[in-house]
Amino acid sequence: MPMNTAPQSTVKHWQDCTDVYDFLEQVRLRPGMWLPGLSLWHLEALLTGYRVALGVHAIDEPVDFWPEGRFTQWLHERRGTSSSVGWAAEIERTTPADSTPVEEFFRLLDQYRVEQQPERSLSPQAPSSEHPGLQAVRVEISRHNWGGMRCGCEGTAAHVPSDLLNLIAARTPGEATLEAIDNHVMIQSNLMDPAPATTAVVLAALADPGLTTPVARAALLELLLYLGWGDTIQQEECEATIRGAVWILYRELTTHPSSVARAHAYETLHHLETEHDRLKAFQHAVRDHLPPDLR
Repeated sequence: MPMNTAPQSTVKHWQDCTDVYDFLEQVRLRPGMWLPGLSLWHLEALLTGYRVALGVHAIDEPVDFWPEGRFTQWLHERRGTSSSVGWAAEIERTTPADSTPVEEFFRLLDQYRVEQQPERSLSPQAPSSEHPGLQAVRVEISRHNWGGMRCGCEGTAAHVPSDLLNLIAARTPGEATLEAIDNHVMIQSNLMDPAPATTAVVLAALADPGLTTPVARAALLELLLYLGWGDTIQQEECEATIRGAVWILYRELTTHPSSVARAHAYETLHHLETEHDRLKAFQHAVRDHLPPDLR
């Protein structure tokens, strides 16, 4: 499978982070660097230091990760427990056998952010720069046990959500690369365990065209093309998910500014669309905006 091998801008210096969640994304990307022994106790200590530093410098930013803070309260309410232990201890002692404490923390963090978003959006003290369309993406991510999936890299797929979020946020061609997805979600035409979940996340991102830049949408459409053409047991589920969202592909076929991106949408539809007369009509309508071999 041809892949763009341009470098990704996925990791940045901690001084360039804009808030606690931005910092946590850096920890998610390189947990081994930030957390000795991959221990949540170290993460809890880091976040406590973060909160103290905000207070020392009189910076008004809500941080919910005190041992007795909002995240801990949410965690106990969600699990129906009344323990006095903080979130790190609670997650460390209850992590499923098929996951790790760090993977479990980030899975729970994604769910927490989704559930807290409506409340935070109403608070004048906690404005969010996050696009509203990203909430649907985070909900879809939280539905899947990524840590329980076998990745193409022979580890778990716990890193795939952050890779997808980076792709969704891409603003330049150098950022809009499938390098972090190739050999993880798929190896050439062989789809791996996270392929069906990835398909759903990609479609959630494409559902709101205002969420992504044209270069990001082009990369997501390319990824969707590969996911729809795989030849392993995950293919059937991927195909069914894509067929349920064909109008997203038709929208990109008719509106995307790039003829290459339109070609990705067309080729996926050509493979999966069951209404052949419809596809033929759309092909005729946009033929001047397709590469010559697809007109």
